[in-house]
Amino acid sequence: MAGIAPRPLGTPVRLREQDLYLIDIRPRRVGRRLPARCRASSRPGKSLASFWLFNLGAEVYAWFTSSAAWRASCARLAARLADLDSAWIADLGCGPGVSTFQLARQLPTARLVGLDLAPRMLREARRAASRESARITWVQADAASLPFQKASLDACTGHSFLYLVANRAGVLSEVRRVLRPGGRLVLMEPNDEPATVARTLRVSRDPRHLVSISLWRPFSRLHGRFTIGTLTATLAAAGFVKCRVEATFGGLGLLAQAEAPA
Repeated sequence: MAGIAPRPLGTPVRLREQDLYLIDIRPRRVGRRLPARCRASSRPGKSLASFWLFNLGAEVYAWFTSSAAWRASCARLAARLADLDSAWIADLGCGPGVSTFQLARQLPTARLVGLDLAPRMLREARRAASRESARITWVQADAASLPFQKASLDACTGHSFLYLVANRAGVLSEVRRVLRPGGRLVLMEPNDEPATVARTLRVSRDPRHLVSISLWRPFSRLHGRFTIGTLTATLAAAGFVKCRVEATFGGLGLLAQAEAPA
């Protein structure tokens, strides 16, 4: 399909049927002016390091997250939206698109937007999209300033996303803004409970899974993992209702669901 240039950060996206084509994510030079999330972070060193790590390591990250275990965790996330027919859904921090493609498989009538700050991650997603039949709009944007109109989305998802965000309250406020009343937020985040070797092996013995977990656990500890209690409290403090959080991914992760107030 013919693509169009990505919209500048902060430009509102009016969601329409004709928007459902692949956006040509062209490589951008980064470094001259850092994204706002990195510049304004209360944890600037960590946010800056994360941006460079995920941008420059996009190809490696795509390999890590291609394991059956990772895709299964994405499937559990998508299952929480199974009752939403023809919904507008934004997958925040979509990375190379593993979670977005899983949403497309399980929700074939949904209108999907994959959003990430790192241009190389989106390039990997676009490359993978050439092998997928799903129609997905790819957008480069900062989750702290979502390029969507107020109350324009039925649901937002994020797989291993929120723990990386420095200003979690600000990002969740943005999510509330773009969700319609009663709109749904579903997240999969790292669990702060101790992870044993046995627990990791119970999930999968795939080398990609073992390597990804060996990196994910210390990296998520550095940024701040969640417990069931802290993730529930974080969502409630941001104004979400009907918050439900449970262990998933063999106890390595937490699956959270909440709604924007009616």
